[in-house]
Amino acid sequence: MKKIIFIIINLLVFVACQHNDTILDGECILELQISYANKTTSATRAVDSDLSVKILDAEGNVYRQYPPGTIPSKIVLEPGSFEVCVYTDNQETWQQANDGRGAPCYYVSKHINMEYDEIKRISISVPMVNYAVSLKLPEYFHDLFNSHTFALTSGGRQVSIQEGEKVYFAPSDGGFSYSLQATNTDGVTHSHSAYKYSDVQSGKLYVVTYVYGLDSNTGGVDIEIKDDMQMEDTDVEI
Repeated sequence: MKKIIFIIINLLVFVACQHNDTILDGECILELQISYANKTTSATRAVDSDLSVKILDAEGNVYRQYPPGTIPSKIVLEPGSFEVCVYTDNQETWQQANDGRGAPCYYVSKHINMEYDEIKRISISVPMVNYAVSLKLPEYFHDLFNSHTFALTSGGRQVSIQEGEKVYFAPSDGGFSYSLQATNTDGVTHSHSAYKYSDVQSGKLYVVTYVYGLDSNTGGVDIEIKDDMQMEDTDVEI
């Protein structure tokens, strides 16, 4: 009987402690709901396991910091002003990832004010700060051309990719240049000088799409570039 009473008392104390974790005298509770702004295939979760959170105080000092997978559902803060930064940990290394092709990079910061005894719930959508470029070749291209090189240049980086691969660049570098050099089955090489595409935005995937030229005897290939919001056609042939 005494053992049962002891268990009941412990349960009551546990419930009381849980209640006190939610309502703290003189402190504030921040509840975060984090999601990606550019990922449509991932369901919104309370916390994404590959995102970090850093909270800066009014002087810019690190007040709280949580690496991926450790962000609590409730963050205890003092009253005051804070900057909440949510980001992937590849801020300085995304360009070197995947053999120099790069990787998606996400970052956002949000200013908040916490009042005495306040419980604040905020949703933060974290955008991709770079953009991607991929290549699409026409049907039967590999039957007509033995080899090809598709090269892109932006911000001092030059990267060659194959169809199906992506390369990532920073919008601040002012766009990208691209060129295709292909050798057909007769051993004749066709190429064109690099073309500059400057109307770029973060979070976009730009697909450089090649189509065959109107005159099949020239071995030419027309080119167009498009993304999910706009399309720009060119008259370049190789």
